[in-house]
Amino acid sequence: MLEERITALRDRFERLTERERRMVAGCGVMAVLCLVFGVGWFITSSLSDFGERNANMRQALKDLETQRDAYLRAKAKSAQMESRLSHGNVRLQSYLEQAAKEVGIEIPESSERQAPAGKHFTEHAVDLRLRQVKLDALTRFLQKIESGSTLAVVTALDVKKRDDKHIDLDVEMTVSTYERNAPAKAAKKEGDKS
Repeated sequence: MLEERITALRDRFERLTERERRMVAGCGVMAVLCLVFGVGWFITSSLSDFGERNANMRQALKDLETQRDAYLRAKAKSAQMESRLSHGNVRLQSYLEQAAKEVGIEIPESSERQAPAGKHFTEHAVDLRLRQVKLDALTRFLQKIESGSTLAVVTALDVKKRDDKHIDLDVEMTVSTYERNAPAKAAKKEGDKS
């Protein structure tokens, strides 16, 4: 059956005039050239993409090697913050009172509040109102808060000069700390026992 088709095509080709034969042969040569160039372009394009991916991987490996120390420092700092993070029984109010006593500041007004901070943490915050505080005492107090053993940060700070004494300041601030919530499985087990 294939031989019959080839024979039929050969007969049709022989019936063509010389000019038509050249055109058919030229079209055949062009088709073969297009196929060869198309396959060649595809291969070189694929090799180029492969080479580019390899170059990107090499660069990523170099970046990893050069940034390794910075990553390790950041990881150590994260571990340090994690160790400072409270795992229960947060006593932020007494921590702030102790820090104020050490720098000679009196806390006349404070209010404590608690709110969820994402899925895994609870924020414990204390709103403070300080009256007639000197700038250097306030600076020492803020340093004491944020550099102590407990992870505490000043999340809001409003400082105003007093009208009667320009050296003294009135300060309203919020200090927050975060507590990791108990894992959900442990909470369910405790609920089952009671």
